[in-house]
Amino acid sequence: MHLNEIIYLDNAATTRKKPKVVYDAFDYYIKEIGASPGRGSHLLSVLASRYLYQARKTVSRYFGCTSTNNVVFTKNATEAANLFLRGYLKKGDHVLLSPMEHNAIFRPIHSLKKEGRIDYDIIPLEVFRDLKTDVLDMYVKESTKLCIITLASNITGEILLSSEINKYLKSRDIKVLLDTAQGAGRVKLSMVNDNIDYLIFTAHKDLYGMPGIGGLCSLEKLDIEPLLQGGTGVHSEEFINPDIVPEKYEAGTINMPSIWSLKTGIEYIEENMEEIIEKERKLYTICLEGLKKLKNVIIYGGEKIDKYLSIISFNIDGVDCQEVSRQLSENNICVRSGHHCNILGHINIGTKDIGTVRVSLDYHNSIQELEKFIDIIKKISKG
Repeated sequence: MHLNEIIYLDNAATTRKKPKVVYDAFDYYIKEIGASPGRGSHLLSVLASRYLYQARKTVSRYFGCTSTNNVVFTKNATEAANLFLRGYLKKGDHVLLSPMEHNAIFRPIHSLKKEGRIDYDIIPLEVFRDLKTDVLDMYVKESTKLCIITLASNITGEILLSSEINKYLKSRDIKVLLDTAQGAGRVKLSMVNDNIDYLIFTAHKDLYGMPGIGGLCSLEKLDIEPLLQGGTGVHSEEFINPDIVPEKYEAGTINMPSIWSLKTGIEYIEENMEEIIEKERKLYTICLEGLKKLKNVIIYGGEKIDKYLSIISFNIDGVDCQEVSRQLSENNICVRSGHHCNILGHINIGTKDIGTVRVSLDYHNSIQELEKFIDIIKKISKG
């Protein structure tokens, strides 16, 4: 088997194929620049700092952030979540969560609760589907400081973002944190227009960047405790991180090759968004309809395809999800099975004990690949 014969349908974990310009950007930075920003005053370090600024500017513009300085780079969305939640939340704070939060959000929040620092409640899915602010109001307390919402579920692909819900939360003086790890490159966002106070992102999924980079955006200047102490490239004579944003939150050598390729990936998406979405919608419809025709196949979600990313979770009645994945892998098809780092979401859709098979599509997939996938699922399900 040659690696180019593999049918890769696990793009919700990491997009395998990136646009050529992204590879070129990574390669260029490694070979031609090589230096780190803020680590010296020589030509290449200064040039690296300029590249870093341009990357921040691109991220800020793409997410509709108010300032380039309000973009903090981390190694992934998980680090960004821990940085923000541990730095922002105080003892006695109450937090609201959407019911499909990834473990990157849920575990830090649950850990803070176990430490006796905060409390949290999980909002029903109907609030986001039907915009029921009256139901949401039942969960709000005087101590409610933050509501965390996933842009889209990494299990079912359902889009939860609602600027109306966010606006209502802000009217109650509750800040909104949006986790865009799933869907950032497929749903156009504006932190200002969508009433988002804080936003977490990662590069390696829908933004077509490399693994190893993510970040946090803020509408206002961040004023929280940093997660890490160390070299920041500025005020090295001080005993702790200097109070300069964003460097205060970026201790250690940052991943500039991936940051520069992320900038290029975002620019590619901005230029090709309409074409990308149109093709993925077509692929998603073909896959969803193909699975619906098979007996013994149980699909979770997908009722209104315009409210979903190109992600489908399903099970075959009587067949363990891991066995389905194994048989697909034997036919050179990569999907993910299990709980997808999202126990809260599985509790919500009723698959806590069994998990699901997840197929996640991308612009680079083809109809022929999906036809082979459906044919194998048909044989496994005896459909």
